[in-house]
Amino acid sequence: MDYFFAMLFLGMYFIRPQDWVPGLVGANVIRPVMLGWFASVAGYGSSSKIPGWFSTPHDWVIAIYYAYVVWTAPPGIGAGMGMFSLVVFYFLTVHALGDWRRVLGYLKFWNVLLLCVAGFGVLQVLGMDITGGRQATEIFLGRLSLGTWLADNPNALGHTVVLAIPLSYVLFFWRGSIAGRLFIFPTCFALAGWCAWQTQSKGSFLVGAGLTVLIFVVGRPKWVQIMVVSLALVTGVGALSFLPRMEEMGNLRADEGVLGRLMAWEMAKTSMDSNTFGVGWKQFIALLDWQDGRRFYHDIPKATHCSYVQVGADLGRYGLYLYLMGIWVALRTLLSGKGLTDDQERCRRAVLLLLLGYLASGWMINRQYHTEYFLMIAAAAAIHRLKLAREEGLDSTAEATLDDGGADGAVGAASWGGGGVQFLDKSTYETISMKVAYRKPSRAKCGID
Repeated sequence: MDYFFAMLFLGMYFIRPQDWVPGLVGANVIRPVMLGWFASVAGYGSSSKIPGWFSTPHDWVIAIYYAYVVWTAPPGIGAGMGMFSLVVFYFLTVHALGDWRRVLGYLKFWNVLLLCVAGFGVLQVLGMDITGGRQATEIFLGRLSLGTWLADNPNALGHTVVLAIPLSYVLFFWRGSIAGRLFIFPTCFALAGWCAWQTQSKGSFLVGAGLTVLIFVVGRPKWVQIMVVSLALVTGVGALSFLPRMEEMGNLRADEGVLGRLMAWEMAKTSMDSNTFGVGWKQFIALLDWQDGRRFYHDIPKATHCSYVQVGADLGRYGLYLYLMGIWVALRTLLSGKGLTDDQERCRRAVLLLLLGYLASGWMINRQYHTEYFLMIAAAAAIHRLKLAREEGLDSTAEATLDDGGADGAVGAASWGGGGVQFLDKSTYETISMKVAYRKPSRAKCGID
């Protein structure tokens, strides 16, 4: 049941039916999910093979980050309760992703939800405005936006859906089936690419291009890496210039939007330098004076359009360090070693792409306190627990791999080191199976160590 609630919450986060479904608009649909999730964990216990709420560095970093936010927040802004639900969903997600099959299913569902968001955008272009985002699209002069809180502006929508392209490649094309390579991945690419094109978001184009190059570089031979990078520098830069609004990149000094962001960044840096612990969670707002011809505007709110700048102004340098520490420990887990099977490696690469996309997009949009930050780190923490379980002999993956081969004749098992295939004879198989059989996974009954 905990896995069901993890998937349900993820779906509500991206689809956000409470923003556009008649009868649900304005309703608190998350609270019943949280209560049901709590009841599931209390009744059935944690699904994690490593019991305890603080078993990985990720758990401690998230807890310390939360304590810091509450401690530095001014009275009356509700930082404690506002961030509490995010931390709760982190821990619940970690304990719901108790095996590799669940992690892979969770990531595939994440990808499906990104494609659903892209589908909403494409349907609006075709004349079917499901989420009521046409008004927002008109406000942004035809740049595609949706009627949901998560994608109510073209930049947010573009940065959301563009991740589906590299993610679909890893989940369906890389060492995938014929259907995945010839049908599923091209369909996902076309849907996400069409939606991103309609947003005309320059930042999302750059993030998508960077991640696409990355998936063809990481893990490849040196000569392939050199060839891909060279090809990207020669043809990729020129190809980007043909995308919508990319011609504006050649004269950024005259771009009023860029000038406004730089002014907001300067104000944020001044605030961070003046306040050791920041001004408080979600409290910094850049107010600019702007002159347009003969008209003068005073105290115009301007978003920083940068997660790191916003966190530094809100929480100070130490808060920024803790925010980045959560991402760092997640990356450390994902970069420390490859998966033993294709699906394990698929999970590792998928979460890594999500984190790298989030890091890159963080320079251009404000998503510093969004739920996906905690969910991505939770997925990495779940993988970290599975690695610990394997080292401690609590993971049944080895036993399942051996059993699949059968006791008659030769047994094929994935090599734990070199990545090849080692064939075991019947006597070796029986010896290993007998040892593995006594190393069953253990769980805490109530999920508390």
